[in-house]
Amino acid sequence: MTSVSRSLLITLGSGLVAWALFMVALYTDLFVSDIFENGSRIGQDPPVAVSIYLFLAAVVVFGLASLWGQRIAISLRVSAGPESRPERAAHRFSTLALIIAMALSSILAISAFLEGFGRNHEGDTLLIRFGNVYGPILLYTALVVTILLLGFVFRRDTLPKSTDTHSDELEDGGAGLAGRRDLGASYAIPIVATAIALIFGLIVYDATGRALEVWVWVAIQVLIGSGIVAGTVFAERAVAQGPTSTSSRSRITRGARGLSFVLSIVFAAVVGLMGFGYGASAIDSLRSSPYFFLDILTGPNTPLERVEVSLNGRELAEETTASLVVEPSGEVLLAADVESSDYFYETRPLPGDLEPGNYTVVAAATAEDGRSLSREVDFEVTAQGTVTYDIEREINPQWQEDTTVIDDPDGEWFVEDFLPALVLVVLALSVIYLTLTERNRPARGVRDDA
Repeated sequence: MTSVSRSLLITLGSGLVAWALFMVALYTDLFVSDIFENGSRIGQDPPVAVSIYLFLAAVVVFGLASLWGQRIAISLRVSAGPESRPERAAHRFSTLALIIAMALSSILAISAFLEGFGRNHEGDTLLIRFGNVYGPILLYTALVVTILLLGFVFRRDTLPKSTDTHSDELEDGGAGLAGRRDLGASYAIPIVATAIALIFGLIVYDATGRALEVWVWVAIQVLIGSGIVAGTVFAERAVAQGPTSTSSRSRITRGARGLSFVLSIVFAAVVGLMGFGYGASAIDSLRSSPYFFLDILTGPNTPLERVEVSLNGRELAEETTASLVVEPSGEVLLAADVESSDYFYETRPLPGDLEPGNYTVVAAATAEDGRSLSREVDFEVTAQGTVTYDIEREINPQWQEDTTVIDDPDGEWFVEDFLPALVLVVLALSVIYLTLTERNRPARGVRDDA
């Protein structure tokens, strides 16, 4: 077996091992059972699924074996020359495998982050939470950084592939350890900053048990933006010091600069759109237009015991009470808490013991802006025990009534709703400004011949 074949088989064999570990992980998931209480999922048995770390082990095996295969391939390519096709193919294949390993790690880390939001209501202990969410995110991040640094930055080969030119004082072989540190930091800092931002968001979500407030998203974006700016600074320092060696890794040096530029553009676009979205939402929140509708669900001459009334609405104040009362008897059909302002809907049957006569169902609730809302529907209970009402009654006003009120902006609205949007837009523009000025700053440590 040739050395080239051994390099390929190491990477391919690790892929087979990774597949086997994935299959074992899926098999162990068959024995994970959900625990329910009062119809709601409160956890699982076992609390931390083995599959989480089997998936991690699969990616680790594939990533580290690909690193080993890459080292062998590069060593062979250095010996045989950069144009030797078998060694070059092995080198490129192992590099592709490293990229796949980093992509898998990133996908699984993001999956753990998103799954963390769905587990908050289960009341897990901190240790279980760490095992299910925080631990995998940290380990996948560490794996990505390790592969990135060992596979692309801190390599010890001298593969002659660079056509870079650099100043005379750097002809002794490159920028040395300092340049490599800067190059490594330019790749690692944005990744680590993003992981820290995601974990910060999960910690806040765990602590509050609520969807992340806009200011929390601002803090997350500030952390990510700071990482991108810092990565740009280190990338420019690495470029200014020349290639890390007279080897193909000088492409990695230039790649760090390009990566920082792409990240800054993508970041500015995403955060800018968030700023516009939150700003539009803040402006729209000044308009209050609650909807409140009451109706009898069954037709006229329906037996009393089969008649139901419905109440639905939106933009009702949360943690207030929506009620249905039959007058003049005063019997309460409904007294329900409004849990979400997005939508409220309840139905209740009419009391089956109502005496013949005329009645009114009165609905009451409170709008988000504090206004009291009320609706009424009249009906009659006949001597035969059926319910009649005016089928010609006009219900359209309930649909068509304009309940819109435009609130005046105040300090609380500005700080809680509008200011975060402004900060996000300023953050997007600031990252673009800082990265562009850093990229076009005169190279520090390199002689300026202009």
